[in-house]
Amino acid sequence: MSLRDQFKKANLISDKEARRLQHEARVERTEKGRETLEQEAGTRQREIEQLQARERETARREQERLDVERKQREELAAVQALLASAKKPGPGTVRFYFEAVDGSLPWLELSPREAQEVRAGSLCVVRGGPAATHTYRLLPLDATKRLARVMPEVVAHAPRGVVPN
Repeated sequence: MSLRDQFKKANLISDKEARRLQHEARVERTEKGRETLEQEAGTRQREIEQLQARERETARREQERLDVERKQREELAAVQALLASAKKPGPGTVRFYFEAVDGSLPWLELSPREAQEVRAGSLCVVRGGPAATHTYRLLPLDATKRLARVMPEVVAHAPRGVVPN
């Protein structure tokens, strides 16, 4: 059912107006010819395809953005789980001093084995609590590198190059 028929059925246009519009459409088709009408239809079809392509591209970009955000949330949760499962230092006989971000020199009581691994760079010191507290934990180097990509502020002591500048 054409738009004209729908208008007529809804009593928005009279029979006389409907016939006049039908006549004008017929005259227009005759004047333009088949080639012009086909060109116009082709142009309209290309415009529709372009709009659909833009909509698909917009939807793809939005989905990529959502995927990136989801991956970031998942990585943050995984890193927080790593931090929560990090080993508490000590108890031990060796005091290991390091410089904190605030300039203080906190120390940890480590076992000789832990002290050796921290000095060698295979274990790193990370902050296990809020920034103002001095609650530290020990984390392996590869886990610390992963942590440093997402939460660099919690890495208290690590070999050079672990924390991005």
